[in-house]
Amino acid sequence: MKKILAIAAAAALTAGVSAFAANPFSDVSTDDWAYQAVSDLSDQGVVEGYPDGTFKG
Repeated sequence: MKKILAIAAAAALTAGVSAFAANPFSDVSTDDWAYQAVSDLSDQGVVEGYPDGTFKG
């Protein structure tokens, strides 16, 4: 029983990690219509943004 609870707790904690991932660009807010696409492209290495941490898109 303890093993099942530990696995369930670990799964619940890991599932929530992506929701709190850092915003890759300071000028793209999380409520921006393009945030998810820009974030995904950044994660995949398709876009890098500028050295100052902005996207300017």
